[in-house]
Amino acid sequence: MPRPRIPAGEVGAVQITKLADGRYRARGRMRDDAGELHQLRATADTKDGALAELRQAAAQLTSNGEGALTGASTIAAAANAWLVHVTVRADAGSLAYSTLESYETTVRLILKPACGGIALDQLTVGRADRIIQGIFQGGSLSKARRARAVLGLICGYAVRDDAIPRNPVRDVQRLPMPEKKTSVLTAAQVSAIRDLMHGWRAVGGPGPRPNYSALIDGMDIMLGTSARVGECIGLRRKDVDMTSSPPTLLVDGTIVHTKKQGLHRKNAPKRARQRRRVALPAMAATAVRSRLTVAGPGEEAYLFPTSTGRPISVSNYERLLRTFVEDNRAALIALDVDVAEYSTHLYRRTTATLVERAAGITLASRLLGHANEQITRASYVVSAVEVDPITIDILDDVLGS
Repeated sequence: MPRPRIPAGEVGAVQITKLADGRYRARGRMRDDAGELHQLRATADTKDGALAELRQAAAQLTSNGEGALTGASTIAAAANAWLVHVTVRADAGSLAYSTLESYETTVRLILKPACGGIALDQLTVGRADRIIQGIFQGGSLSKARRARAVLGLICGYAVRDDAIPRNPVRDVQRLPMPEKKTSVLTAAQVSAIRDLMHGWRAVGGPGPRPNYSALIDGMDIMLGTSARVGECIGLRRKDVDMTSSPPTLLVDGTIVHTKKQGLHRKNAPKRARQRRRVALPAMAATAVRSRLTVAGPGEEAYLFPTSTGRPISVSNYERLLRTFVEDNRAALIALDVDVAEYSTHLYRRTTATLVERAAGITLASRLLGHANEQITRASYVVSAVEVDPITIDILDDVLGS
């Protein structure tokens, strides 16, 4: 009978012989992934060493080599190996450093304390579900959602490394969605808030005068374009065209802060596919003209600069807004503004809701830069409580009196 063919990626019978100098030589044959036959030889001081050298040489010829992880590896070890992998992606530019730092924080503060010592092959669907539910009950919904997402990515990496046959996190029960915020601003409230910002800590009041103009202009630009706060304060002279009719604004970057890169402008919005050019309504165009007067010279000059020409950070802008809200809490409550939900996100939600009610969900989704209309409806658009009374005419025509 003919000798059985060696399968691709496997080593055939290995012969180990002792040499005259006392060392050992291992010899064997293997086929690579293309089916080509290779003669392998390795020499070492011991039999095990020679065999290990031979296997290492074989691993370089095939995709069927042993991975760094095994089923006995702990979740902590798998997380560390996965973080090395995603760090390479971040260094190559295919992953944002802010995302990488979020992953590292979730691993260090949530996953390792909760389940770092569990072996991968002991992580069943039920156990993974109990871990995530425990984080939910003992921590918060936000922590549980982050833990599930990152644990799923780690297990996916372990599957690709042949450490476990399947990803158990895929089948755990869904976590509840965060409670949807429902407050939006009316035109009258926006006008009154603008007046409050103008009068906030007028000259002669206690403390230094805050940069209220940045709050006003930022509010009008965010309301008029649906831009996020980081996208708004990341605008430069080159991003606006005030000569066209109507004037336009290009949303193609955002201000972020990471440990590795510090405060900088990322040359893409939150998602690269969300680049968009938006026509400016009158109030937003007025705000942009106001910012152009304080921006430095040059096309790269920021519209929301610090005294040194650097962009304002998102945290500083949001801190300024929170201070305004606290200082004017009573007046805002009198205007029927939901102070608990007042943040820059309120502006984006207001814009989405107004556009959806006037022109439909498709246009609102495009304005916000969403690829999926369901995201716009689930997270941004506030549905009207009252049903359009046109239903009376429709039902009267069909059903009669």
